[in-house]
Amino acid sequence: MTSAIWTPLDGGRRQIRLVHLAPSRKLDDQPSLSLHIVSLDENPHYEALSYVWGDPKITAPIQLHSVHQRSTTHVATIALFDHSSDLSVAQPLNNIGDLQPPVTRLPMYANSSDFLKAQESTHSDTSDIYTSDWPVTTNLEAAIRYLRYEFVQRVLWIDAVCIDQSNIEEQNRQVLLMKAIYSNAEAVHVWLGSPTTGSDDAMALLREVGQGVALQDIRLQDRPIDDNDLRSTTELMTRAWWDRTWVQQELILAKRAVFSCGFSSFEWSHMPSADRFNSLVGSAMKSLRFDEYLLDDFIDSFDAYMRIQNMTEIHETGTEDEDFVLIMAQGRLCQNSDERDSVYGFLGLMNDNIASRIKPDYKMSICDVFQDAATQLTLCSQSLILFSLTRYMAKESRSTPTWVPSWNALSGLEALEEWSNRSRRLIQHDYFSSCAEHNMKFEVVEKNISKLFGTRFDHVRSISSDSAPCDPTLAEVLKLHQEWKLLCNPETNDVLRYVAGGDAGEAYWRTLLNDIYKGVGESRRRCQTGDHKAYLEWLYELEHLTTAYWASDLANSFHISFTEACIGRRFFVTKKGYFGIGPAELKEGDEIYILAGGKHPFALRPSFGTQPDTFELVGDCYVHGIMDGEAVFDQSRNRKTMEEEKCEELQSRQSRDLDLPLRDFHNVFVV
Repeated sequence: MTSAIWTPLDGGRRQIRLVHLAPSRKLDDQPSLSLHIVSLDENPHYEALSYVWGDPKITAPIQLHSVHQRSTTHVATIALFDHSSDLSVAQPLNNIGDLQPPVTRLPMYANSSDFLKAQESTHSDTSDIYTSDWPVTTNLEAAIRYLRYEFVQRVLWIDAVCIDQSNIEEQNRQVLLMKAIYSNAEAVHVWLGSPTTGSDDAMALLREVGQGVALQDIRLQDRPIDDNDLRSTTELMTRAWWDRTWVQQELILAKRAVFSCGFSSFEWSHMPSADRFNSLVGSAMKSLRFDEYLLDDFIDSFDAYMRIQNMTEIHETGTEDEDFVLIMAQGRLCQNSDERDSVYGFLGLMNDNIASRIKPDYKMSICDVFQDAATQLTLCSQSLILFSLTRYMAKESRSTPTWVPSWNALSGLEALEEWSNRSRRLIQHDYFSSCAEHNMKFEVVEKNISKLFGTRFDHVRSISSDSAPCDPTLAEVLKLHQEWKLLCNPETNDVLRYVAGGDAGEAYWRTLLNDIYKGVGESRRRCQTGDHKAYLEWLYELEHLTTAYWASDLANSFHISFTEACIGRRFFVTKKGYFGIGPAELKEGDEIYILAGGKHPFALRPSFGTQPDTFELVGDCYVHGIMDGEAVFDQSRNRKTMEEEKCEELQSRQSRDLDLPLRDFHNVFVV
């Protein structure tokens, strides 16, 4: 039966299957669909469905009809979106998407039986039509019921039905077409699930938000929203769809996206940006109308929404190959049933340079997929930004080299929070250039060893006893500060000089922020001397505040910048006296290296029992005083200032379009 249903596709012609969804005037009628093969090169008209499969063991049957040979005339498919026709004659069963079919050129059917007879007549030139009671997950079956029209068929692409899920080779080929499938669809329908108590009001609330109405000003059926509306919207925004891997690119690639829950819908294009959303709900925080904890839950439920908006902005405005690393970093917060999809599920958002190098292959092991992706992304981006996403594991516990990030699903709130913060730190990547813009040198030798070019700067002399926890209390932050300040030097105070110049006190508080500060209403920027006032207010409130909220905007801004820099990280001091922030797995004796192509210094751990200059990657670091290339340019020479020397060398390299010989740089091998 499987071979009869799944007529082979011609990969050379970019063929896909579409389903024609039979009309029905009754929601309870069993859905009936027929499969048809088309070529994307022929620009077929169709809509695509974005949904969550749900539990594969809980299914419901649909009528699935498979036509072995595509008819030469597909009037229904061609005319489906011809809006020049009169759309007022027939109405769909519901208002989902408000896409009205042009009835004057589409056949009308009283029921699915008439639809099947018409299919048999239309395809009289084909060899056979195969019919089967086909099991699909209950969530998909519900979506099909709600999406169908009353009198005319609807043409859709649905992955679970249009791809032979038992054929790995077909899966590999179809994954490569996902970008074309979703970007060429006339609309993408996002199915959030069946309606529940309050879900219609929640959808109406979201439509109001999309119109720019502040939360406390929204009216639903001439009444203000209440706590129940917040609960219903929170439930809707935390449904499984929002956190699935594949749906991210399905939405971002869409020409038009319509979100549906039962018969209610809203347009994605009307929804506010991340910044605009914060503005709309910000004033509600001060309103006494809502329960404080409910409002917090409501705002937190939009985390996935904000992530998608941020990924969309990166996709639309990003111009560099390394921008895709930012998307994948945020994408790891999503869930999937096959961990290879942590890579393959974002192929559609890659530019052609990267996408041509990473080929979906579900026969590869998960570890090999991760390593291949790390290799290709590093080569394409010509930077070591991906190394900032690694997390060190002991040899006996890891399955990939230390330079390969894991894209395995995250479990537990602390792991999610730590990764979220690590992803946010990637935004700081371009603020620094510890390698002084020297071009990356990277290749994979043997099977798992990466060959890089770098120079040893120093090693870790002492580290803090603990890393900063996720969502720390003010008492925990104060304890960290007290230990870290003492770690610098028992006598450290604001009049002592720092090893790289300036006073040690300023070097300390800048290190706490990775030298990146974001004030109220400001964009992120490098710290300035005047930000010392924010540090003092933060420190004062740490020592005297008795509530859970910051009294000062300056203290609050400093604290947010501190948590972005330090969550899941440790404070350390090098042998030369440099202050730094590094990974939680850092140990005394780990070496600090500058690697060509790396914007940050890296902590490396000698790999004993191997050849010289072979290390394990512990992670990236912030080291105050060497983040702008100071370690590359020799400060001991007096004939020119460091800034003059750096400018001259960079100009010389650019004019000759050649890599400069790097002082004391040598091959570095990372396993």
